[in-house]
Amino acid sequence: MAHTKETLRQDLVAMGLTGTETILIHSSMKSIGEVEGGADTVLDVLMEFFAGGLLLLPIHTWRFVDGSDRVFDVRTSPTSPKIL
Repeated sequence: MAHTKETLRQDLVAMGLTGTETILIHSSMKSIGEVEGGADTVLDVLMEFFAGGLLLLPIHTWRFVDGSDRVFDVRTSPTSPKIL
């Protein structure tokens, strides 16, 4: 059974969260499972639920990381031009 906006919201409440926290979320769609509406639904739920708090979602890409360059430097490392 796929997650819905409501079941995701209920899961956040079941974890003891109120939506007023400062929270850093690092996850993947694979770890969440099937969601009606996909990633857009997950982001909508998180933004709505934590509207009274501070939601931090770290992003990075492995596209530019290889054996010769393993460090991301915010000042010099290339980034993806796609902004969500």
